[in-house]
Amino acid sequence: MKLSQKGEFYGQTNTTIHLEGLTLTDTVYTHDKVDWHYHENAYFTFILQGNVIEGNKKEIYNCSAGSLLFHNWQEPHYNIKPEGFTRGFHIEIEKSWFDTLGFNTDNLQEALTLPMSI
Repeated sequence: MKLSQKGEFYGQTNTTIHLEGLTLTDTVYTHDKVDWHYHENAYFTFILQGNVIEGNKKEIYNCSAGSLLFHNWQEPHYNIKPEGFTRGFHIEIEKSWFDTLGFNTDNLQEALTLPMSI
């Protein structure tokens, strides 16, 4: 299973901005399917345009524009992009960022991937 490093998402990256402990990435989804993988950091994805199907070991989510997803670090998942243009905005959060704020991440590691319509 592939580990995606900080700022690494599948597709065409339009912009990446590195802040102290946060990485913002604007990505156009170009792969019809991305096999099981996980990311180095916890992150949110806001679907700006199009649709994507996200699956993990527990659930499968059909996300359209306006959906917000959260993945904790090292949470295995896969993506399927239906036909059409899809674009997402990612906010990655390094563990050091949580530590700086004194945020206990023990419960965060148990978080689920939840789509939310905004």
